[in-house]
Amino acid sequence: MGFLKRLRIRTQIMIAVTCILVIMLAIIFSLYTQTSKIVIKNNNQYSEDTIRKFKLGIAQKYDEISQIMLNLGFDPTVQKFMVQNDQSISYEMGKELDRKIISLKAGRKGFEDIVLIGTNGTRYSLNGGVGYVQQLESEIKNSNSVYVSGFEKFSYSNNLLTSMVFAQNMFSNNMNDGTDGVKIGYIAVIVNVASMYFDNDASNSQPGIGFYMIDRFGEVFPDTHSPDIARNISALSHEPNYKQQTTDYIGGIKGAIQIQNLDQIQASILSFVPEEALLEELTSVRTRSILIVILALILMALPFAMIINNILHPIQILVKFINSIKSGDIRDLKMNLRLEGNIEMTVVAEKLNGMLGEINNLTHKLVETTTDLLEAEIEKEKAATAYLRSQINPHFLYNTLESIKGVALDVEAHKIVDMTKALGKLFHYSIKGSGYVSLEQELNAVKSYVFLQLIRFEGRFDVTYDFTEESLNVPVMKMILQPIVENAIFHGLEPKETYGMLTISGTINENNTLVIKIADDGTGVEEDKLLEIQNKLYDNSASTSLDRSYYTESGSIGIINVHNRLRLAFGPAYGLKFESVLGKGTCITLSMPSAFNPPGGNQHV
Repeated sequence: MGFLKRLRIRTQIMIAVTCILVIMLAIIFSLYTQTSKIVIKNNNQYSEDTIRKFKLGIAQKYDEISQIMLNLGFDPTVQKFMVQNDQSISYEMGKELDRKIISLKAGRKGFEDIVLIGTNGTRYSLNGGVGYVQQLESEIKNSNSVYVSGFEKFSYSNNLLTSMVFAQNMFSNNMNDGTDGVKIGYIAVIVNVASMYFDNDASNSQPGIGFYMIDRFGEVFPDTHSPDIARNISALSHEPNYKQQTTDYIGGIKGAIQIQNLDQIQASILSFVPEEALLEELTSVRTRSILIVILALILMALPFAMIINNILHPIQILVKFINSIKSGDIRDLKMNLRLEGNIEMTVVAEKLNGMLGEINNLTHKLVETTTDLLEAEIEKEKAATAYLRSQINPHFLYNTLESIKGVALDVEAHKIVDMTKALGKLFHYSIKGSGYVSLEQELNAVKSYVFLQLIRFEGRFDVTYDFTEESLNVPVMKMILQPIVENAIFHGLEPKETYGMLTISGTINENNTLVIKIADDGTGVEEDKLLEIQNKLYDNSASTSLDRSYYTESGSIGIINVHNRLRLAFGPAYGLKFESVLGKGTCITLSMPSAFNPPGGNQHV
């Protein structure tokens, strides 16, 4: 949300409109999807009911054909005809068979021919189907039940029809000659698949749409007029793990598919309805809905543009006016802002004009007092610097005097003389001379201070000095090192229970910067305290205010004050760097220019 708030108002409005459009389209497509599922589900239910009725009709036709073949097979006239060898008698009996079979066909739709073929060569066919049936003779004779062929082409009345052959072997019965149970031939019924199982108008108006029968050889009826579609239908029907209800592609068209086996005739039935046909009306409704949304957006565009302009135009004038003020021309404060548009922007203009008037008055007052304030600030900085330099640690004086008194009781007077001499030099150095001395002079004062502390702590730590010759001649601020050394002794080495080491070094680097390091191997500083000190040091404001949280022993000047003195004198590029590791020690680095002209020149003390 924070990212959106930073965008332009125009962009935010466009994003809002786009979101509304996307939500509306998502709702339309969601409704379309849900409705599509309902339509497909209802179609599957309808197809399932239709296939169930189709299977029931197939079973009835199968039973009817089986019963006809059974009745004819045991009919005495047919039995005698099948074993008759006299041609004349067979001819007369054929006429009787014509009447019987015509009577059987009457009212039965789809029966094209009934064929009788005896083992003795006797042949009978009502419509000339003997040759057609004889092509299947080997399969028929080997069948132990009702034989059902695949789809075959049968020419009847000069029409080539798709047919199926139902056949059954015949055995003699009640012949009175001791030959009962002997195979005497077979009977075959040729049925028109279209008339028997489908309506006369069963052909589909569109390729690949409707109900299909697939025989055991993979032949498809009705004809799809497309080899690809026929192959798809055949492949789907013969997949062993194929679901009875599913969605798949036939001929590159996705649709709802149902497959059921027709075990009695060794075939299967497949229904296929393309989703495009199922969802045609829904697609039309979806298209109209989208067009309505687009039209609504177009009609809303004009008032939206007017509203956006009424909001943005005054804001653009306001931004331009504010930018002219930011450019720094004080004369713009006397100008009045005029905003035309909504009432809110008019109120903003009035308030801003009033504020600019107040700013203009305050600016004049500020200009009048700037010189006085600058002079006062300069005096304040001088006073602060003098104050920082003049502070002496009373606790240090107290501890030193206590040490002198203790030594006077236990040792000879020579040691007391040395201590008082060192202390006298330190006092004399701190109160006499100018504000700048050479680093060598500052280092001599530090050595006097460290000498006193070594006596006080009775050899608990040692100190080493490492300065280059050229660094000792660099002018530095007086009393700039003593507070840092004091900090190292009292906060680093004094709490340490073992022997400690203090290292003080100085050199001039390649940038002509004097770098002085005061390092101890004392107790170090905790991480959170270290971050707090470092953040204070990295503060860009060269404040001279005294922060008591960074004082060393009993209020003496702390590292922050030394850092501020350096930055106040030489700028933010110089100052103090504080590094510490808890339990390992602390290193404080001072940096200042090595070549500059100190005010008043160097004064030897």
